[in-house]
Amino acid sequence: MKKIVIILSVFVLFVSGYGQTTQKQVETINEIITEQKDEVSETIVEENGDRKIEVNYNSNKELLDIILLLPDFAFATWNWKIEDRKKWYNEIKSNNFWIDKDTMFFNQIYFKPNTAFFQIVDGSWSVSIYETSDKSFIVITNDITMGDFISGTFEVKDNKIRELSFQSLFGNYREEIKLDNFAQECEEKFIDFEDPIFTFDLSDKNIVEIASSWYLTKEEFVDCLKGNAILYKFDPNTKKFEIDRIYWKPKRTN
Repeated sequence: MKKIVIILSVFVLFVSGYGQTTQKQVETINEIITEQKDEVSETIVEENGDRKIEVNYNSNKELLDIILLLPDFAFATWNWKIEDRKKWYNEIKSNNFWIDKDTMFFNQIYFKPNTAFFQIVDGSWSVSIYETSDKSFIVITNDITMGDFISGTFEVKDNKIRELSFQSLFGNYREEIKLDNFAQECEEKFIDFEDPIFTFDLSDKNIVEIASSWYLTKEEFVDCLKGNAILYKFDPNTKKFEIDRIYWKPKRTN
């Protein structure tokens, strides 16, 4: 069967946050964030439209094993049952690739040792892992379908998984962004933003950004908030994400 080799270039978006407005502050924040290069994966397209997607089993074994351990609720808005995951896993283990027969339903965007990202029907889903000093892993699953939310937080050690609370890892980020003198007028202003939408960037192996630049803008909330974004660094010893800085991330104009 004739095969055509195409190169699928996927741009992993990891947007740097901006501190106040000075160039030095911007550079400092950019220095913290690990530079993300374009992810490139080779995909073979068969004549019948099937896609052969390469995933090196040995290089990605830890993440692949963890995906098998995840409970069903980690896949919040789609149905990736354990039987289907085992079949997918074994195909990669045997061949270092898997055959995607329906990219409209399940489409791998990138797969690397610390994180994997998939398009799922009309949304997306990702899983990211963070290695600790005792060789366990903190695991976070992120579901982006009609919103952006964390669908699961876990610790995996010795091939066993236990659920954790998000707050035990990150603290209360909604409270952390508030100024110490968060006044009554700020509370009143928050009425329309009682549940602002935050986005979670988990693409880096050490750094996480939580931001709400579309809703909590500097122009409207500068007298109430320290910023609308938090940059966290993972501490492998405490197994928690520590705040590195809080800053204003500008609203995208495009």
